Parts: sequence; structure tokens; C-alpha cells
Amino acid sequence: MRTMYCSACGAKNEDDATFCDGCGADLRAAPRPTAGSSGPGPLPVFYPPARARAWWYPIGVWLILSSFFLFVDLATTGGITWAYWPIGIIGIFMVGFPLLNLLEARIAGRR
Repeated sequence: MRTMYCSACGAKNEDDATFCDGCGADLRAAPRPTAGSSGPGPLPVFYPPARARAWWYPIGVWLILSSFFLFVDLATTGGITWAYWPIGIIGIFMVGFPLLNLLEARIAGRR
């Protein structure tokens, strides 16, 4: 014969008992556990692995912008001065990185 435990006090009782031997609680009111009645648990949440950011994006933007401003400086003055380099670096931060983030988001959306 199987045993049953009281949900109120935890005392061991026989399976066909109607009241607890320890505290006298009604055992019929307590739900009897059945095998496999809990059903499947919740599905695990799957998060795709984070994609490593391409380190060469900012380097490529920096090279393109610096080449452009160097060419402009050479074409206008005939020599290299450092007057346009701060503009190129600021341009990387203000234009280059947001454009790269937009491009990366579009590419990630297609996959």
C-alpha cells in the first residue's frame, strides 16, 4: 500500500486515509499528485549568440575620410597641412559610425 503525506503538517498517512493521523486535516481536499500531470515545462528561451562587431569598419571609414581630406588639402594648397584632420576625425564620429550602425542593422535584418 502506498503512503501519502499531509499538506498541512507533512505527516505520513496511508493512501486511503481521509484525515491526517498527525493533525486531523482533511486529506480528501488536498489534490493527490499524479504521475506526469504537471505537463511539459515552459519552453527554454533561445537567444542567438551576439555577433562580434567588425573591428575594421571604423578603420575603413577613417581611411576613406582621411584620404578624402588629404586629397582636398593637396588639391587646394599643393602641400600637406594638418588643418583638415580634425574635421575628418569629427566626421568619423558624426557620420561614419551612425552610417555603419545603420548598415550593420540592415545586414543583420536580412539574415
